[in-house]
Amino acid sequence: MIKSFVILDCATYSALVIGNCRLGKYEEAMKLFHQICARCWILDFASYSELVGGLCDIKHSEDAMEVFHYMSMKRCSLHSLAFYKLIKCVCDSGQVKEAIRLWQLACFCAISCCIATHTAIMQLLLRSRRAEDLLAFLSQMLMVGSNLDLEAYCILIQSMSRQNKIKECVLFFNTMINEGLIPDPDQLFDQLLFMANHSQLSMISSAIDRISCGDILNSAMYGLLITGLLKEGREHEARRLLDSMLEKGWVPDATTHNLLIGSDVRKGMTQAMLFDDSASLDSVSNILAEGLGDT
Repeated sequence: MIKSFVILDCATYSALVIGNCRLGKYEEAMKLFHQICARCWILDFASYSELVGGLCDIKHSEDAMEVFHYMSMKRCSLHSLAFYKLIKCVCDSGQVKEAIRLWQLACFCAISCCIATHTAIMQLLLRSRRAEDLLAFLSQMLMVGSNLDLEAYCILIQSMSRQNKIKECVLFFNTMINEGLIPDPDQLFDQLLFMANHSQLSMISSAIDRISCGDILNSAMYGLLITGLLKEGREHEARRLLDSMLEKGWVPDATTHNLLIGSDVRKGMTQAMLFDDSASLDSVSNILAEGLGDT
């Protein structure tokens, strides 16, 4: 009798792992993976990514981390989407230290990380109120050449504002706006409110110029900025924003109106400018009075 033996090599094991993953047989896939480990072999890129991504899809994060740890020790690369799924799965379970350690291993293996991977970790650090760890993670990100997106900037500003780190808030806000990244109205209002409450609007004047050019500011933001700038003694900037606000057909609220009427906006103007502007100032007062009634 002739007996034939089939010797399974590394490539065959990888193919079997992919097949089991696509059939949803992850227990079988893990058994094959353990056999690979026993032989000190590695999965190929496709089967590795398929296995990790699939395990994360079914919330088997412990198995996914086991595979990742073994393969990363062999300096094997992983698809960026599969790694994002792994980080997201770990972050959703609140494992802060593990998420950062996995990211560091990814850098060691030269795994490409999408921006969403970084923001997932930053969101977890924000929820955990670990501001110092967030800044440390930011430093590591910048060292490996990672970029920040809008969500990342908003996370940083929110975290710094919680810690009353005013200079950092100003820095991140100015950088965010200079890069053309504009938060949604609610987030932008909260950020501007923090700056106004700490008398920092003059420190973000260039950013205010940028966001006031289009249709980004709403009437509440205009009122906040005008009031804040007047309190900081920036009458010229406040007057310019008032003109822009009126052009859009919006009228300041009663508080802003009273500040404008009682402000020293005209103190710095020459007599000639006052004369030329007297009619326009009267018309502004009339518009405000019509919109607000007697205040």
